[in-house]
This record gives sequence, structure tokens and C-alpha cells, in this order.
Amino acid sequence: MEVEKQDPPTYHVGSATSRVRFYHTPIKPTHSAPNTILSHQDTSEYTNKYTKMSTIAVAGGTGGIGKTIVEALLQEPKYRVIVLTQSSPKEDPVLKQTQQIQINYNDIDSVVETLEKHAVHTIISAIGIYTDEAAQSQMNLVQAAEKSSVTKRFVPSEYSFIQTEDLLPHDPSIKYWLDAAELLKKTKLQYTRVCPGVLMDYWGMPRVRTNIHQHVIGIDVANCWAGIPGDGNDKMSVTYSYDLAAYIVKLLDLEGWPEFSIFAGDDITYNELLKLAEEARGKNFDVVYDSADNVKAGQVTVPPFLTGISEEEAREMTVLVSRLTIAGAFDLPQERMNALFPDIKPIKMREFLINTWKDEA
Repeated sequence: MEVEKQDPPTYHVGSATSRVRFYHTPIKPTHSAPNTILSHQDTSEYTNKYTKMSTIAVAGGTGGIGKTIVEALLQEPKYRVIVLTQSSPKEDPVLKQTQQIQINYNDIDSVVETLEKHAVHTIISAIGIYTDEAAQSQMNLVQAAEKSSVTKRFVPSEYSFIQTEDLLPHDPSIKYWLDAAELLKKTKLQYTRVCPGVLMDYWGMPRVRTNIHQHVIGIDVANCWAGIPGDGNDKMSVTYSYDLAAYIVKLLDLEGWPEFSIFAGDDITYNELLKLAEEARGKNFDVVYDSADNVKAGQVTVPPFLTGISEEEAREMTVLVSRLTIAGAFDLPQERMNALFPDIKPIKMREFLINTWKDEA
């Protein structure tokens, strides 16, 4: 399985590809951004626009959140979109609107040559980082971007929670993203780490429009089942993938980027989500609660309806997401960038569920 071909569900909710944590540090600007803390009252320094057409490269843009970002970019005629891939070009109606370029991440010099040949100004990485090899691919891409004479900006592959060292005991693979962030700090590249919380898409599958791989995150709306960690009252920030992609495109307009770009469509608990899901489906769900002690001990209820993964993989994923949930990892800080882009109206959880499941009630 190629690094960027697929976007495993763990990639967006906090696992060997995790990212969504509880973070209380102010948003700090990165290179070229004003030396201030971003607030809703003082955002003028972040709103200067780029006016000329730029070439945007999406690494891992053939599927998952990467493809969703590509779709959003294609709505903006001021951007030329290329997709960096390790595989041969795909026969896909969306991707055919871009230029798919096959590259070898292990050959940094050739990647530099590609970036310069195509005048890539900004790289948006959506590489599915769930192996050492995939993590190294992104590290190599950062190095290539730094060496390129034309590349100025880099969005690393995270798209979940704010990852910090204190979550390493829950998920050692968080080191992958911490290493990438540390490398970016040492470059002259402007960068931002995008944090939307958990993707709503999981609670709309298989009916909702999405490029994300199907997986059960706590509540299986399709099968009217729920396995809830703790008491169900831990807050989670949630965002629909297409709203996330719209925000990412808007970020490209900003002259300065903060270190963390936090967006959220809604904030909700599992108990609240369960109530909305039952309302949308018009029936009561079969519900199991796994106590916090059991979650910490790795004793969780595995979703009974598995899609494309083994029971052991589902168990590992459930343990990880459950632990992060009760640790408050998915409860993003209220210091968010939504206010910078008032024209984007992210969908709320109630509307998302009703729109998705109205024909199934």
C-alpha cells in the first residue's frame, strides 16, 4: 500500500496517525508572520492577500483528505494545482483536472528539481503517516522544499488535534508529527499545522460525500450502535472534511500563518451526539459504555460491524481513540481561526446528521 494512496481512518482522529489534543498555548506565528498572538479582535496583519496565481502541490492528493483538498483548490481559478504521487497517474475525473506528477520521496534532489520545474510555491502534505517510511517521506519533502528556490510555504500532514509530547504515552507515533514540526521550525519555510478535531464524516458513512476511509468512531450511525468511552461527557471538536478543505484554501490567502491553524465546525459530547443520531435515525441505538478505567486498561468494546479492517485493528484503533477522548485531546481550544473567514459557514453536527440520514429515519 503506497504512502499517499490511502488515508487510513487513524490518520484523522488520533492514532498511529493521530492528532487532536487538548492545548492551552496561544497560537504563535511562524516565519514571516507578525510577531503577535492571533486573536479575533486583532487579525488585520493576517489578512493581506496574495494576488498573483500560485502553484500549489498536494502531496498524497490522490485520496483521503488530500483529494478533498484538491477538490477545494480546483474551485479557485487563481491556483494551479499539481498532485505529487508515488504511483502512476489515476484515471479520476477530479485528478484529471490537475497535473499528477510521480516522484520518489527518497531522492530529495529530484524532488527539488520537480518543485522548481513546476514553480511550486506552497506544498500541502496529505501523506498518510502511519509507518516509519511514510514519516520519512514527509521529512524528505520538507528538506526538498527548503532546498527549492521557489517553494516558500508548507502545510504538514496532521489535520486532527494539536499534538504535543505529553500524548506520546497514549500514542508513540505522535513522534512522527513532532519530528516534522521540529524540522519545519529549523527551515526558512512558512508553515502552519492545521487542527480541525475529529472529522464528522465518520458519522455519515457510508451515505455522506467523502473521500475518507470508512471507520466507526464511537457511534455507528448506519447500524444504530454505539460504544462510548468513559461517561460520554468528554467534549470533542468536530469538522466536516469539505469545510476543513475550504478553510485550508482560505489559509493560502493569508500573508502570515500562525503555528497552529485551529478550525472547528462544532463542539459536542458523545452523549449529545448519540441523542442527535437517534433523532436522525428515528430509533434508539444499542449502547455500551466503556468505563474510563477499562479504557485505560485497553479493555474496550469493538464495533461489531467492521468495514475493511480486522477485529484486532479495530480494537487498537478503538483503544487509542477512546484514550485520547477521555484525556480531552479532541477538545480544541476556543482560540480559533473561523472568525477570519466569515464567508465559510461550517455545518453543525445536528444538520449534518439530519441531512445525511433523513431518508433512513
